[in-house]
Amino acid sequence: MADGVLSSNTFVMPYRCQEGPVLLSFPLGSTASTAVFKKGDAVARGATTNSHRVVLLATGVTADLTGFIGFAAEDAVSSEAFGTPKLVYVADRSVEFIGAIKSTIAAADLGLGFNLRRDSTLDIWYLDGSDATGTGVVGIVTGFVNGSTFGDTNGFVSFLVANAAMQMYRSSS
Repeated sequence: MADGVLSSNTFVMPYRCQEGPVLLSFPLGSTASTAVFKKGDAVARGATTNSHRVVLLATGVTADLTGFIGFAAEDAVSSEAFGTPKLVYVADRSVEFIGAIKSTIAAADLGLGFNLRRDSTLDIWYLDGSDATGTGVVGIVTGFVNGSTFGDTNGFVSFLVANAAMQMYRSSS
């Protein structure tokens, strides 16, 4: 039983996928703080007139599910111009991601969905192993990785993003 070490260098990234991760380019959204994000941050579509642009996902548990896109593949800094192309790993049914989970890891976690949250101190996104309410973007645990095992406090898991957060990429035709 060990304590997993999470740091500001911990980020979400693609782990396994059937045909390679879907990597799409979106124009950078607002010039406000929501347009500043780093690799691995959860990102979403911008508001109303900028819905085709990418911004940092709202941090609340009930973040706008219809706007969630996936995870940033590169940093976006405040000095970049509005509309600068940014690469995003799209969360779809074929991509498993690897990321941190905050809790004591248990075998029963496999197959459960936990809310995606942001740690404002470390500036990282993680699955909240103590919150399986499913009221926000949810990651469904598919495995334990990077040496994490049952009984560890904090660690790393592979996960799929729940279907509810993938509305943007479902075909409407």
